[in-house]
Amino acid sequence: MPVGSLPSMRSITACAARILPIKATSHARPRAGVVALASSLGRLRALRPGMVIQRYVWPRALLLAYLLTWTASASPVFAAELGVRVPLVQRREPLPKVADLDRLIANLDRVKSKYLHHSSRNAGAETPAGGLGHGTKRQAPLLPDDHGLPVGTIAVGTPPQELNVLFDTGSPDLWVTSSSCKGTWCNQMTGKRFDISASSSATEHAGSFNISYDGGQTAVGSVYSDDVTVGAITVRNQYFSPATAESGFTGDEVGVLGLSLASKSALQQPPFLQHALQLGLLKTGVLGLRLAGAHSEAYVGGTNPARYTGELEYHAIDDALGLWTLSHGTVRVSSSSSSSSQEVVKHICTVIDTGMHGVVGPPAHVARVWAAVPGAQLSTNGTAAGREGAQVWTYPCDSDARVAFSWGGATGREWAIRADDLNGGAAGNGACYGNIVGLDLGLGENVWVLGSSFLNGVYTAFSLDDMAVGFATPA
Repeated sequence: MPVGSLPSMRSITACAARILPIKATSHARPRAGVVALASSLGRLRALRPGMVIQRYVWPRALLLAYLLTWTASASPVFAAELGVRVPLVQRREPLPKVADLDRLIANLDRVKSKYLHHSSRNAGAETPAGGLGHGTKRQAPLLPDDHGLPVGTIAVGTPPQELNVLFDTGSPDLWVTSSSCKGTWCNQMTGKRFDISASSSATEHAGSFNISYDGGQTAVGSVYSDDVTVGAITVRNQYFSPATAESGFTGDEVGVLGLSLASKSALQQPPFLQHALQLGLLKTGVLGLRLAGAHSEAYVGGTNPARYTGELEYHAIDDALGLWTLSHGTVRVSSSSSSSSQEVVKHICTVIDTGMHGVVGPPAHVARVWAAVPGAQLSTNGTAAGREGAQVWTYPCDSDARVAFSWGGATGREWAIRADDLNGGAAGNGACYGNIVGLDLGLGENVWVLGSSFLNGVYTAFSLDDMAVGFATPA
């Protein structure tokens, strides 16, 4: 469990309390412009007529760092005319799927570690002596193959060292495993690790990056800045941590590229995307994302029109959690042969998180969703649910159930979870596990987290320019 600066329940429930008038807005592209400085000063900007952007409040120390970096730039920078495509790999199981209970438990561990203790440790907690603390929730132990999550290659240092990292919109900071990391867990990592001594541009800074979990998983490292390249975008002096001691992390992915908001940064520095925008390296502060197995991609500085059809439907985020969080959400259930859907849950907040598999919601909400699916039953398999107190459901494998999310009231489109992504694998006797799980994450009674099972079925755009998330039909 991360120690120290998680948001309090008061700030968490603000997702429901701080709702401003919102109208669903469809447009092909967000408007360009550097928003980092203006938004951090707390200005309100209109996304489009009828849509109001949430106020973005930054910690004073972080704002000061922004201003100092902005004014200290010694040479001109030029924005990329077009966005930059970054290939990603997302490992997915072939059909038909057979439920892997060990993987299910590992995923529940991951989700619980990533979110649960938002409610038990808040920003007022003390940080470790001599350290920065972590400042945010962070990913739980990586699965051996990081199943279902987007992994891409970035380069760090001079000369550049290529590293495989998780592209995570659910955390803000960049960390990679150091080549000096030793021990049982570090030795299980198969991917190339970062050699600080081989980089002529690495600069060490005061403080430390120290993350620990109740389950015993840890990642500890010093604080550095260095050149970081994602695609063809190179950010100089990007803050990150090369972890020198770890436990509980394995696999060929050796770190995480955080892509959420800076307000919860452990390093108290802008994440890569915001930093690139601030420095004028991007014409638009937009990250486009398509999860499609081996053909997945991130598009830095815009969206890739070849990967979606129609227009993007944008909705303003509520930044109380420091995450890409949409409010005024609704869950609808229907069958694929039905022309209408049943509204089963409404007024929810939804965190859009590429660093999590599946979909997780409050148990009472999830029970209502599955109650609307004929033949669905709460699993009695203690292995699947008992360890984390989760509500895992089964439903008929041949069901044509359709579960969709929408935002913006009557004007918002329905974005459905694809049938293959709703199905978590065979449970026996014609039943399959559902990939919508009820789990109390301590985020409040109305907060859901939508991971890869939802994102596989949409093209997603994360806009810093307009503080909004947009969805479109994938091509």
